[in-house]
Amino acid sequence: MENNATITEIRPQEISAEAAPATEEKPAKGKLSLKSKIFVSILALVLIAGGIFTAHAVLSGQRTISTGNASVTTDLIYITASAPGVLERFDVYSSMNVEAGQVLGWIEGIESFRSPVDGIVVRANAVAGQYIRLMEPLLTIADTSRLHIQANVYESDVQDIRLGQPVSVTLDGVRGQTFAGYVRYIRRITELELAGGAVMVQTGTFRRITHTVPIEIAITDDVDLSLFLGTNARVSFPVLAD
Repeated sequence: MENNATITEIRPQEISAEAAPATEEKPAKGKLSLKSKIFVSILALVLIAGGIFTAHAVLSGQRTISTGNASVTTDLIYITASAPGVLERFDVYSSMNVEAGQVLGWIEGIESFRSPVDGIVVRANAVAGQYIRLMEPLLTIADTSRLHIQANVYESDVQDIRLGQPVSVTLDGVRGQTFAGYVRYIRRITELELAGGAVMVQTGTFRRITHTVPIEIAITDDVDLSLFLGTNARVSFPVLAD
């Protein structure tokens, strides 16, 4: 009887040991799992790559000046009456294409004015039969041979822009396309001064105004800018420090 009792005690212990689920071995305290090691390695590589890129940019001094204060424009020609009288002929209307030397109208039977350039009429100020005074404005012509992008750049950035410097341009009228160009002209007067602005003083305290300087951009890619006259643009100037 004592032997049987002993056997009955041992069996449940054996069954319990076989049925117990295997437990996952936990990493020792202070050690990383394989997944953690892989994650840390990838993070380190990303940080190293970012550091190399940043260091290269800092050492090379390369940056980009960008402005959305830009538009397609050109030189405007203002035609005025050379003599007073009745405007007998005036075959001109807005958006009309004109050629250099083309007769635009007469005053009292005398040939009075011609277009000095190839261009587009952007404004007509008179009609046939109207009495015209001396030097009265008749129309405005946009010179299509001088079409360009005018980018107004902050005065603090102008020192980093050079004549002939390559630029990239996007036009609001053309989606998903970037055009190549270069700096053709840098004005030495701010846009505020061109518009007749002045420095303002209030209650004896100088009011600081941020000025912009007009930069003329010529496009080298094949695009008809006359189709986008007056529309907005964005210009990027990649700059490499001296």
